[in-house]
Amino acid sequence: MKRFSLALAVAASLSAGGAHAVSPTPVNLLVNGSFEMPSYSSIGDHFFPSGSTDITGWTAIGPGETQLSYHPTCTDGNQCVDLTGIYGYDKGLRSDVMQTVVGRTYRLSFDLGNVIAPGFGSSTVSVSINDGAPVLFTNVVNADPSGFEWESKSMDWIADAASARITFLGVANGSLSNNAGILLDKVVFSAVPVPEPEAAALMLAGLGVIGLMARRGVRS
Repeated sequence: MKRFSLALAVAASLSAGGAHAVSPTPVNLLVNGSFEMPSYSSIGDHFFPSGSTDITGWTAIGPGETQLSYHPTCTDGNQCVDLTGIYGYDKGLRSDVMQTVVGRTYRLSFDLGNVIAPGFGSSTVSVSINDGAPVLFTNVVNADPSGFEWESKSMDWIADAASARITFLGVANGSLSNNAGILLDKVVFSAVPVPEPEAAALMLAGLGVIGLMARRGVRS
């Protein structure tokens, strides 16, 4: 038993020694994922017509307008987006082009929010990458909080092209969506970290030590 415990300690030490080979903080490839540019200094709503590129890193799309709001309950900074604009569905944002590596796995994460007030409700957003098949995400409204109500969402994408553009649309989804307030904030698109060869080799070496010591323990 003592030998086996020692083996575990050695394996852990070997693994820790290679931990530096994995990046602990993936780089966000998106520009302005928290919608802090353009920057405003007081609570209020600002509207951008379809085709506008005034929200840095993004293009407003769909019929009508997209809304950028300054509000203290946005999740990352002071500003977030309302994909419904004044009212309506199928409005949103498309990101600028980002360079990717074919075959690499990327993770998209974002916060999806509801407005807790009469006339609003649950929110559904459609997400697509490079105009591929849309994926729907829903935040079901909870009547208890006041102000904005947020949920974190994520999806993985294996790159099939050397670049990516992400499209967010606020969409109709029966009682699971509303046309007055579909909120978006804290959008991150980053490569999923993978162990470098030296880290993988150290991990295998540690597991080999465990196996060897375990076999010796059985024979003794």
